[in-house]
Amino acid sequence: MQRPGLVTSSLIRRLTFSVMAATLTAGMLGAPLPARSVALAAATMPAADVPTTESTADLGVTLGPSSAADLVVGSGNAYVSAEDRIIVTNTSGTVTGTVTGLSGVSGLALAAHDTRLYAALRGSNEVAEIDTSDLTIIRRMSLSTYPCPSTLAVSGTRLWVGHGCGNSWQGGVVGLDLTAETPTPATFGRRHYAAPALAAAGDTLVVGETAIGPADLLVYDISGAAPSLKGEIDGHTWYLDNLHEIALTSDGSSALTAGGAPYHFARYDTTTLSRTSVYGDQSLDGYPASVAISASDSYIAGGRRSGTDLTVYDATTGSIVLSADNSAGDLVAGSIAFSGADVYALVLSSANRLHLWRLTGVALPASTLTMKAPSQVLTGAPVIVHGQLTLADGTAPGVQPLTVTRHLPDGTSTRLEDVTTTADGAFTFADTSPGVGPVTYTVLWDGDARARGSSTSITVTIKYRSSLTLTGPRRGITGKAVRLRGMLVVGGQQPTPGATLKVWRSVTAGDDTASTTPLPAVAVSDDGSYRFTDTPATAGTYAYIVQWPGDATAGGAKALHRVIVKTHGG
Repeated sequence: MQRPGLVTSSLIRRLTFSVMAATLTAGMLGAPLPARSVALAAATMPAADVPTTESTADLGVTLGPSSAADLVVGSGNAYVSAEDRIIVTNTSGTVTGTVTGLSGVSGLALAAHDTRLYAALRGSNEVAEIDTSDLTIIRRMSLSTYPCPSTLAVSGTRLWVGHGCGNSWQGGVVGLDLTAETPTPATFGRRHYAAPALAAAGDTLVVGETAIGPADLLVYDISGAAPSLKGEIDGHTWYLDNLHEIALTSDGSSALTAGGAPYHFARYDTTTLSRTSVYGDQSLDGYPASVAISASDSYIAGGRRSGTDLTVYDATTGSIVLSADNSAGDLVAGSIAFSGADVYALVLSSANRLHLWRLTGVALPASTLTMKAPSQVLTGAPVIVHGQLTLADGTAPGVQPLTVTRHLPDGTSTRLEDVTTTADGAFTFADTSPGVGPVTYTVLWDGDARARGSSTSITVTIKYRSSLTLTGPRRGITGKAVRLRGMLVVGGQQPTPGATLKVWRSVTAGDDTASTTPLPAVAVSDDGSYRFTDTPATAGTYAYIVQWPGDATAGGAKALHRVIVKTHGG
C-alpha cells in the first residue's frame, strides 16, 4: 500500500481534538481488543444485515502531527510504518516484532512471495530492504539525489520510488533494479508538484499527481528496459482532485483512485484512458482517501476520512457488500489492504494513537438467512420459528451453528440456546417470551471459508390472553326479550376502558336453515361486564355470538350462548 501526504484526523464526523506530542511514545504495546461480531449495512440485503467479525488492536505508538503511516499485509503478517520504525503484527493484531533505526519511514511495499519488505525513508533519503523472515535490514539503497522518498511500488525485480520534499515541484519517480548489488536510480517522466502516488501490476505502472488539482494519472508500459508512457488520464476531464491513492487490478488493466473529489471511487481503463465506472454516489459521505482491490479483482475497499470509514463494493456490479465505522478513531489515508478474504486498515484515535483494524471474511460470497414465524402469539404459548441458511452458489451449507438473540420491548436482550441447521441449512427453534409486546429474534451465522456470515431478524407480537363469557336463559318465548350478560377479562385484568364487542345472532328454524344477523355493538363497562337484550320474533334455536377483536396488547376472544325459543303458548 503506497501513500503520500500527511496523517490527519477528521474534524467533521467526530469531535475536534488536540494533537498529542510530536515525538513517538514508546511504552507497553497495547493488546488487541477482543474480536466481536458486528452487523454491517448491506445494500443487497435490506432486511438482514451482513455481519463480519472485526477486531481493533492498539499498536502502542502515538504519531506526531506531520507523521506518515502505511500498511502492507502478507504471509500472515501486517507491517505498519510509524515514524522511526516498522511494527509487525500477526493477523490478530498482536505485535510480534519491530524494525527500528528507520528515519522517517513512510511508504511500504512487499515483493513477490512476501520475502522482502521495502520501506521509504524520508529522513535519510534511502530505501531499506528488509528480510521478512527475521526482520533484518539487508541493505539500504541511497537516494541522496532524489530526496524524501515517500511512495513505493514493486513489479518483478524493479522497485519504483516516488520522491519529493513538500509541495515545491521537486517530486518525481525513479526506478531501482533490485537484482543489482547497488542499484542506480533511473529517473523518468516529468517533474511533479509533490511525491506522486504509485501503483504497479502486470506491465503497467500508474503515477498520480498529489497535493494538487486537477490530478493527472500517467500510465506507463514497464515491460521494456525503461518505462514508456502510454498516455495520460486527464484529471480535469474527470474532476479528480487531491489524489491520495491508486490501486491496480492484478493485470494492470484498470486503475482505481481515491481522492478528495469527486466523492466516489473511480475506475479507469489503462488502455483507453477513460473512466469506466464509479463506486459510491456523489453524496458527501466523507472524502475518499484510500482504495484497495482484492487479489481476485472481485471486491473493492474504499476508505474515507470522514463519514463512513470503510465501504466494500462488488467490483462488477458496484453494489455495497458492507459499510463499517470504527469507534476507535479516523481511518488513516492510504491504509487499506486486502489479505485473502480479510481487509485491514489503520485507525488514528483522537489522541493520535495508532490502531490496526481487521475485518474478516469480507471478500467471500454472500450467504442468506431467512425466517418465518406467526405474527402474533399469546402469552404462555411457544413462539416457533422456522428458517433457512442458503449459500450464494446454491450448495447445501451442511450442519452449521447459529446464534439466537431475543430482544424485548424494554430494550433488554438475551442470548438463547444456539441452534444447529440440518445439512440442507434448515433450522427450527422455539421460545416462550417472558413479556408482552413486539419481541424480535435475531439469528446470526458467523460464516466459514466458503461464504460471509449473515443475519436476519423477525418480530413476533406477544399478546395477553383474553377470556369472554356469555350467559342468559336457556329457553325463551317469541315476542319476549332475552337478557344476556357476560364478562371480558384481559390478561387477568379489566379491559381497556371503552372496549366494545361485536354481536351476531344466528337462528336455525325447523328446516335446519340458519340465518345470521349482526346486532348492535355492545360497550363493556370499566369492570369488564357487559349486557344486552334481544327479542326473538320467530321460534327456533338462537345462537348469540359475542366477539372481542383484541387490541395492541391482547388477543381476541369469543363466547357463545344458545337459547331455544318457542311460540307463546306453544
